[in-house]
Amino acid sequence: MEAKEKRNPDFVKAFERSVLIVGGIIAAIGLIGIILPHVMAVTMTVFLGIIMIASGVFFGYYSFHFHAKSFVGWFKPVVLVIVGVMMVTNPKAGIAAVTLLITLYLFMDAYAGFGLAHARYPRSGWGWFLLNGILSLFLAVLMLMGWPTMSPFFLGLYIGVSLLFDGISLFMLGMKLQQQENGELREAL
Repeated sequence: MEAKEKRNPDFVKAFERSVLIVGGIIAAIGLIGIILPHVMAVTMTVFLGIIMIASGVFFGYYSFHFHAKSFVGWFKPVVLVIVGVMMVTNPKAGIAAVTLLITLYLFMDAYAGFGLAHARYPRSGWGWFLLNGILSLFLAVLMLMGWPTMSPFFLGLYIGVSLLFDGISLFMLGMKLQQQENGELREAL
């Protein structure tokens, strides 16, 4: 009870509002990604390339000051910059590479889902792990069969769906926080 009394009501209201706004924006971006998966794939690949270039520059700055004469110290920044530039200048290859990485992740997720289902069987909940494994395996096989020609579609759709559900989750969290706050205000009156 004491923790509730120490909360700053202005901060809680601002946080609720922020979560609702950010959740709505992320869900809208996800919906755009679902509608225009090719645009989402190119955008995310170029964005990832820019992040890699920036990381390479920062690591290069660090290497310049602390490992200026070490080949190993310069290896990471050079690779980051080269790969980042390749992704920005040739997004199609970057999309194919990122899609392949997601496909490999889905294969590993399927393996983990099957393993967890086997370890949990016959206790409750094992079926959810099995379902997760089946869905991940299905998606991985589907993406691998369409790779690399369908990579922009799959990557954009994958990112769009993920952002849509992330946004909806945040939005629902904001709604729940508002409901709790309104309930606490009614109890206080």
